[in-house]
Amino acid sequence: MATTLASDAMTSDKIALSPRFAVEVDGTIIATFNECSGLTATVRNDKWEEGGANHTTLKFPGRTDFTNLTLKHGISYSSDLFDWFLKVLRCEDARKQITVKLVTQDLQEMRSWHFLRAFPVKWTGPTLQTTSNTVAIEAIEFAHDGFVKV
Repeated sequence: MATTLASDAMTSDKIALSPRFAVEVDGTIIATFNECSGLTATVRNDKWEEGGANHTTLKFPGRTDFTNLTLKHGISYSSDLFDWFLKVLRCEDARKQITVKLVTQDLQEMRSWHFLRAFPVKWTGPTLQTTSNTVAIEAIEFAHDGFVKV
């Protein structure tokens, strides 16, 4: 029995040693990324000073604030993300659903986050240097109305 518990604990505690990120836009995988940041949600702390209770301030959960999602990867032949950014620059309605999938080395999905009504707000192109032999990296930042773990 102890062997079973130990083996169950080992499989449930599996971590992604070399994580990879696949990104879906409206249900279609568009790219893999080297870096993903902005998986942050903060609940505002609302305070209430109750009359007569001078020894404490009551605290309540308030609105949630979500930081922007930033994705970075090597430049590829696909210009889908940049084209999407250009639609926003032209004031076209360009909100889409984004899903970020964390996958392991053997391409098993570990976790996913679904971002609601996202649109690109910043695109950063690569630093171009003839004296460097590094990968040309582009970054794109998205605003969104919140995310949920899938």
